[in-house]
Amino acid sequence: MKFLLLLPALLGLAVSHPAAPELDRRADPQIAHFYFQAAATGYNLTVPADGNWYPTNNGLNINIITALDFTVNQCEFATHQQVAFNYQLSGDSFPKEQFAVGPPQPIDSVRCHGYCLGIYEDCVKNGQYVGTCCNGFCAANKCRPYVYPQDISE
Repeated sequence: MKFLLLLPALLGLAVSHPAAPELDRRADPQIAHFYFQAAATGYNLTVPADGNWYPTNNGLNINIITALDFTVNQCEFATHQQVAFNYQLSGDSFPKEQFAVGPPQPIDSVRCHGYCLGIYEDCVKNGQYVGTCCNGFCAANKCRPYVYPQDISE
C-alpha cells in the first residue's frame, strides 16, 4: 500500500530528471601523423586510427618515431626483428610524444586505434572524462601542452 502512494512521486522524479547528454559521434577515424627519423634523414607518414595495418613502404633504419598529433601509445609498429620501443618526449619547447627504437631498423607497418584530443580541447565535460590528450596532459578540464620547466618565463 505504501508503495502505491510513493509510485506517483517516483514517476514524477523520473520524468523531471534530464536525460544523459548525447555522446559525440565520430563519422571518420582520427588521422595520426608521424615522423620517422633515421639519423639525419626521415619521412612523414599519415595513418587513419581505424585499427588496420598500413605499410610504410620505406626501408630506412628508424631510430625515433615522433607522433605529431596523436598518442603514440595507441599505435603498434611492426618490424622484422625484435625491437624495444622506449617512450620519451622530444626536446622541443612544446614536446611531442616519441618512441626511441632500439636497435634502429625499418618499420614495416603501423596500426593505430582510438582517438585523442588536441591541445586546449576539453578532456573533462560535465564532470565526465572525455578522452586522452594527444600531446599533453589533462589539467583543469583542458588538454595542456607538455612544457619543459626551462621554457617557462617568470
